[in-house]
Amino acid sequence: MTKVSIIVPIYNIEDCLGKCLDSLVNQTFKDIEILCINDGSLDDSLKIVEEYEEKYPNLVFGYTKKNGGLSDARNYGLSKAQGEFVMFIDGDDYVSLDMVEKLYNKAVLGNDIVVCNYYKVWDNGKLQGCNKQYLNNYKDFITLFPMAWNKLYKRSLFNEEFKFKKGILYEDLELIPSLVLRTKKIALIDDYLYYYYQRSSSIMNQSEFNDKLLDIFKVLDSLEERFKKHNEYEEYKEELEYLNIEHLLYSASLRFVNFGDKGYKQLDKCIDIIKNKYPNFKNNKYFKNKSIKFRLICLLSYKKHFKVIKMINTLRG
Repeated sequence: MTKVSIIVPIYNIEDCLGKCLDSLVNQTFKDIEILCINDGSLDDSLKIVEEYEEKYPNLVFGYTKKNGGLSDARNYGLSKAQGEFVMFIDGDDYVSLDMVEKLYNKAVLGNDIVVCNYYKVWDNGKLQGCNKQYLNNYKDFITLFPMAWNKLYKRSLFNEEFKFKKGILYEDLELIPSLVLRTKKIALIDDYLYYYYQRSSSIMNQSEFNDKLLDIFKVLDSLEERFKKHNEYEEYKEELEYLNIEHLLYSASLRFVNFGDKGYKQLDKCIDIIKNKYPNFKNNKYFKNKSIKFRLICLLSYKKHFKVIKMINTLRG
């Protein structure tokens, strides 16, 4: 059995795919397979994958499928993976050459998931080391940055229920925190090993309102329902409450205030959810441990001081 399968979803990223694949084929850890899932690209991404397949025939394996989105590509990769562990690397990002080695060495100590820290990367070469994550116990995993790509997973954690949901934004948030229902063996290493490219054309960075942003409501509901289905909602209630605080009072506020009245209408919905479901959110232990800025934004949002938040946003930019 291959030790680690690396799944790389690919869609129209010919400009940066080579850098991603170079960082993978040159890993210090050699017992890997790199599964490149071409999700119906219309540019030369497929050609690039074929070049790497030819150069690294026992390492890089290309698959082409009809466009189905990021979740569909990842699930397809899982169906082809042979590794005991899996990683998801977005094709427009890249990683440190020792990322797999460091995560794997931590995993074989008895951990089913291992998390690392990451950098944000801009076109001008600027790097920003994001705030170090913490993991005092496995329950904290729910509150970590939920993206799939800065983690190594035991492949057996994924099944028909625990896979990426198609057709939604925030697909990582819908799935990754719920993996605590499959394991309590989770570890964090302090190293910054992943380089997360900040693409200006992404939905999250667009200046115009996109209805897909409203998926946040159904995603948080779906996550909650999964915990209830497994009779674990009460056990993880404080962690799930925090996810609502972070994504409805903080992230949504910073995003939606830029869209005028349309955005304010959605923020009203966010606040109603918090008021009805989590009226005592200020007592949440994760909220109380956040930065002053984080708590300020949340409280301003809760009081509907949207113009103040917009001003803060402008100063940030």
